[in-house]
Amino acid sequence: MKLLFIHADHLDFEARRPAVKGLPPLAPDAARGEADEALVVFFSVERGDLADPPSLVSRAVENVKDVLDQVKAERVVLYPYAHLSQDLAPPREAQHLGEALRDRLSATLSVPVLSAPFGYYKAFTLKAKGHPLAELSRTLLGGAGGPASPEPSPHPGGAA
Repeated sequence: MKLLFIHADHLDFEARRPAVKGLPPLAPDAARGEADEALVVFFSVERGDLADPPSLVSRAVENVKDVLDQVKAERVVLYPYAHLSQDLAPPREAQHLGEALRDRLSATLSVPVLSAPFGYYKAFTLKAKGHPLAELSRTLLGGAGGPASPEPSPHPGGAA
């Protein structure tokens, strides 16, 4: 699983059209969302992540909690983002893993969790905070006990 964390002043999104065939229509309130003072977690589910989904979800939750504790955001936004990987899991499995991650975060965290819809092309506006921990990425290796990349990987000097 690839994770890209952005500590944001603001994020808003709107689902435009399905990117995956066979999805049920979105409820109007699920098609749009916005959040201020958020930790936005862009994520991609990879093929290797399917070896042990419960372990992977647990490790992803720990990574989100770690970054959230550092940046002190007021909420978390999960944002499925296929562009982080070239080895994506099949859509249905990725969607189920994303839902499991959302459910675990909602049950675990003391802040609200919002989730952007899976499998849709979305328009979005993002305003990142721009401090040294505002942009971090992590890679979680699939399978039981697979580690996260050991250190957050901000670009030197905060430049991308």
